[in-house]
Amino acid sequence: FLGTRGDFLMDIVVLSFGWIIPVLAWSYRTAKRRDYTQHKRIQVILAAVLAVVVSIFEIDMRLSGGIFVMTKDSRFAGTPLMNVSIGVHLLCSVLTTISWIALIILSLRRFPNPPVPGPFSRAHRFWGKFGMIAMALTGITGIELYVVGFAF
Repeated sequence: FLGTRGDFLMDIVVLSFGWIIPVLAWSYRTAKRRDYTQHKRIQVILAAVLAVVVSIFEIDMRLSGGIFVMTKDSRFAGTPLMNVSIGVHLLCSVLTTISWIALIILSLRRFPNPPVPGPFSRAHRFWGKFGMIAMALTGITGIELYVVGFAF
């Protein structure tokens, strides 16, 4: 529906980066305001929504033959630009997924309910910022890959 060769789910995933980053920024601000319960709620809901969306997207990718099949009609198919775009995006998305899942699991285990600062707070802040940067890079590289793979 975006007017490219991307299928419906590809278009949805690309558009989702337009709301993921602002939601992460909102979550970050709630933590800065010391509203840890709201911060936790936002992160858990966002993780659940993204788990469903990414799972459906991955199933779609596999049923469609994978990214190389889906981008075969791009003028950049088989070029170093396309291959590097895919590789960099994959690296960013895998690092984001692993770090975010690990941080959520550790945070749910190490913070009391309701959450308050504790011994894990310093590591949580570091990995939380890492995850936000990684998610932003995943979005940027995903949009770049979408343009290279489906718009041209």
